[in-house]
Amino acid sequence: MRGLRHPLLIGAAVVISSEFYLGFSIADFRFSAAAVLFPVLLSAFGEVRDACRTGTLTASMVFAARFLMDLAGGVSPVEAVSQNLPGAFFYLFYGLLFGLMARGRGYFPTTVWAGISAFFCDFLSNLLESILRIRDFPADREIYSALMLVALIRAFTASLLLGLIRRHQLLLTREEHERRYQRLFLMTTALKNELYFMQKNTEEIEGIMSNAYRLYERLEHESDNRTLALAIARDVHEVKKDYIRIMQGMKEELAAAEQQGTMRFQDLLRMLKSYCQHQIEQKGLRITLDFGCGHDFCTRDHYALMSVLKNLVVNAVEAVESGGGQGTILIREEKDGSSYRFTVEDDGPGISARHLDYIFTMGFSTKFDEKTGSIARGVGLPGVKMTVEEQLGGTIGVETRPGLCTRFTVLIPAARLEEANE
Repeated sequence: MRGLRHPLLIGAAVVISSEFYLGFSIADFRFSAAAVLFPVLLSAFGEVRDACRTGTLTASMVFAARFLMDLAGGVSPVEAVSQNLPGAFFYLFYGLLFGLMARGRGYFPTTVWAGISAFFCDFLSNLLESILRIRDFPADREIYSALMLVALIRAFTASLLLGLIRRHQLLLTREEHERRYQRLFLMTTALKNELYFMQKNTEEIEGIMSNAYRLYERLEHESDNRTLALAIARDVHEVKKDYIRIMQGMKEELAAAEQQGTMRFQDLLRMLKSYCQHQIEQKGLRITLDFGCGHDFCTRDHYALMSVLKNLVVNAVEAVESGGGQGTILIREEKDGSSYRFTVEDDGPGISARHLDYIFTMGFSTKFDEKTGSIARGVGLPGVKMTVEEQLGGTIGVETRPGLCTRFTVLIPAARLEEANE
């Protein structure tokens, strides 16, 4: 039944639209919108190669609908069959011709091909209908001219409609590809950020292993403790090797991303706004995001820059959320001499004086989930500071007025960020 869903929909659409037709006729023909809709739906639904089956089903549905309507209007069964059978053959023959012309064309033909096919199918099907109605070939040449003109108009209209549908589908596809690219870009940004932390942790692991080995060397006369110290050093060394394997795998997977070249800052802001707006809507918050780009530029450090701004804006959203869920977040960028200045300001509750000195300390966090009992990792702002200072060669500062607002300011040398357009 699933394979008949589209043919049934096409047939139903044709039955309904066939009742809308012009108020003139030639040899009792109906010049309706259905003949325009039929090839459009065949192409749009990918039923071109099965057009014969769809045409047969459509012809049956058209005949049944018109036959029943004539019976309800007092027409005799014999007369109802005689009047409506030629019209049904129109769609039967149309579907057969369309399917034959579509061989080797695939399920979704081009708009031009569909228009040309619609013209020939329309003209020949109408000619067949006229022969069935008058039981002979039309003797009047004007009928042939009229059938050709109608076929041309309806084929052109069908091509136009199909072109609009294809354009709409293309726009939807581009939007979907852009959403997927944004998700991939943000995921890559997060992975690169985590990889950076893992590299930092590897250095700490190296220090722990060295200390354990030095302890082993000092415990020359304490065999049990000496053995334990050596075992700790070996275990830490194994952990380090596992870390390195994981990092190597991540680096290999992210290698393609390294070759993506530059990105314009306006494009980065657009993706950041889309991501943050989606998060705000999911949480049901009433937060206004106000983005401002004072000086556009191209950069190869787009992942690091996105990581910094994303963390700061997400942090601002959480701050506003903790203060009632309603407010404004300002994100500004401008060139300040030889540096770029990035500011993220929110009108949330601010940062208390006793917490201000610790917000860039690794592991420090005030975010506690009362439902789960879990506390945040405390790597957001410390990670931002490390990325700004160590990867981008910049500085970060914070100003806050408890109960009123908080502003983070990032300064990065322009020479570090800017790249020539590619």
